[in-house]
Amino acid sequence: MATVKKNKKKMIIAICAVLVVAIAGTSGVVVAQKNKGKEATLYTISAGDIYEKVSLTGDVTSGTRKDYKVSSVATVKEVFVKVGDKVKQGDVLATFDVSDLDAQISSLQETYNEAQADYNKAVKEQKSAQNKSKTLQTQISAMEKTVKKLEEKTTVPSTAKPSTRPTSSTTRRTTTTKTTTITTTTTTTTKRVTTTLPPSANPTEDLANQIKELNEKLTQITEDLDTLTKAVKVIADTVSQLAGSFNPDEIADEVLDKLIDSGISADVAKQIVESIDFQALVKSVSETDGAKLSSAQIQLMSLQAQKAVFDAKADPTVVNAQKKALKTSKQALDVLKAQRQSMSEGWVAAFDGTITAVDVTPGVQTTLVSPGITLENLDSMAVTVSLGEYDLHKVKLGMTATVTTAFGKYEGEVVSIAPTATGGDGSSILDNVGSMAGISGLSSLTASGAGVDCVIAIPEVDENITVGFDADVEIVTGEYHDITVVPIESIKLEKTGSYVYLYNPEEKTATKTLIETGAVSDTAYEVKSGINVGDQIIAAPAADYEDDTFKVKVITNKK
Repeated sequence: MATVKKNKKKMIIAICAVLVVAIAGTSGVVVAQKNKGKEATLYTISAGDIYEKVSLTGDVTSGTRKDYKVSSVATVKEVFVKVGDKVKQGDVLATFDVSDLDAQISSLQETYNEAQADYNKAVKEQKSAQNKSKTLQTQISAMEKTVKKLEEKTTVPSTAKPSTRPTSSTTRRTTTTKTTTITTTTTTTTKRVTTTLPPSANPTEDLANQIKELNEKLTQITEDLDTLTKAVKVIADTVSQLAGSFNPDEIADEVLDKLIDSGISADVAKQIVESIDFQALVKSVSETDGAKLSSAQIQLMSLQAQKAVFDAKADPTVVNAQKKALKTSKQALDVLKAQRQSMSEGWVAAFDGTITAVDVTPGVQTTLVSPGITLENLDSMAVTVSLGEYDLHKVKLGMTATVTTAFGKYEGEVVSIAPTATGGDGSSILDNVGSMAGISGLSSLTASGAGVDCVIAIPEVDENITVGFDADVEIVTGEYHDITVVPIESIKLEKTGSYVYLYNPEEKTATKTLIETGAVSDTAYEVKSGINVGDQIIAAPAADYEDDTFKVKVITNKK
C-alpha cells in the first residue's frame, strides 16, 4: 500500500510540472502575439459615387381601376359582360330594375317637404318675433318714462296707504298696515267672509313675480301682440283702480267685461281671466304706492316679460336646427335620385379595359355589400409599396424607380404618396435598424410598423408582369458624385456614433475614430469628417476589440 501511495504522489508532481510548462508556453505565445499585433486587412479611403436608394416590395395592380358597386337595393335586369371580356369606353356592363327606388324617393321627398315647411315656419316666426321685440322695446321705453314721472309724483308712504277709492254698498275692503281684509256677499245669504293675507317682505319683488307669471300664462293663450297689449292694459288698469274697493272675484268679472269690450273674443277673454290668480295679484298691487303707478308698473313689467319671450323666439337656434334638418334630408334625397338615375341608365364602362370581376346575376336583388363589377386597364400597371417613417422623407413625387419581377425589369415613376400612415402603430424598430445599416423598407416586413402607401406607375408593360404578384422596387432618392466613401463593413455602429479603425503606418497601430456620415447606399457611406481620402482603415473590424488603440499586423491592403 505504501508503494502505491508513493507512485501516485510522483504522478501528481509530474502532471503539475507539465501544466506549468504548458501555461508558460501559452503565455509566451500570447505575449508574442500581443507584441506582434492583431492581424487585419487594410482598406485605403478613396473618392467615389453614391446612389442613394429606397428598396421595397409591393403588389402589382392595374394602372386604372373602377369598381362598380351597388349603392342601393335593386334587381339586376341584364349583365352583358363576364370576367376576361375587353370593353370600350361607353359600353353598357349591366342594367337594373329601379322601381323599388321610386318608393324610397317618394318617402324621402315627403320628409324633405316637411323639413322645408318647418324651416320656412321657423324663419317666419323668427322674423315675426324680431319685429314684435322691436315694437315692445318702443313701448317699454315710453312706459319707463311714464313710470318715472309717476314715481316722482307719488308721495304716499308704502307702509301706510289709505284707500281713497269709493266703496260698494254691499262690499267693503278695510285696509291696515300690511294686512288686507276682503269681504264678499253671496246671493243666498248675507254673510261676510274675511281672509287675512300675510304682509309681504318685498312688495315690488312679489309684484314682479306676479307679472312674470301673468305674462307666461297670457303668451300660452295668444301670441298676438295686439291682444297681449290690450289684455295687459285692461288687467293693469282694472286691478290698480279696484284693488282697494272690490274683492278678487268682482275684479275678475270686471276684467272679463272690459276685455270683451276692448275687442278680444269672449272665449279668449274667458281663458285669460281663468288663468289669472287675482287674489295674489290684488294683494301685490295693494301693497304698492298709487293706483296709476301700480298700473304703469304692471304694464312695464309685462312688456319687459313679453319682450324676453319674443327675444327667445328670435334666437337663431331653432332656425339653424331646422336648416340643418332640411340640408340633411335634401342630401339624402339627392343621393338617392342620383343612384336611381345611374342605375336606370345601367353601369357604363368609364374607359377601355378588361373585366376582372363580375358578382351580379340577372333577376337577383342586389345588396349593399355586393362587390359588383370591376373594370381594369391592364395596358398600364402600378406597384403599391409601403414607405416607413425614415423612407417617407426621402421619396418625392416624380422620382424614377426600377421595378423587378420574376421575369423582367421595368422603369417606373412615383405618382402618388398617401397623406397618412396606415397598418401599424406608427413606428418599427426595424426602421431604426435599417436606417443605421443603410437598408430601407424594413418596416414593410412587419405588421408592427405603420406605412404610407406609395404608388409607382409602370407605363410600358408586357406579358411578364401580372396583376396580383409581388414586385421589388428601387427608388433612386439621391445621387452624390466624387465624395469620400467608406464600405459599410468597415464601419462600427454604436449608440454614440459611427466609428472606423484608422491605421497609423508609422506606429503600426489602429485607433478607434469617430466619423460623420452622410449619404448611404447598399454598400457604402459618405464620410463628411473624421477621415480623408488616402487614409487607411481596417477593412472589416472585429466585434470584440477591447482596446481603442492596438498594434496591427497587416495581412493585405485593398482599395
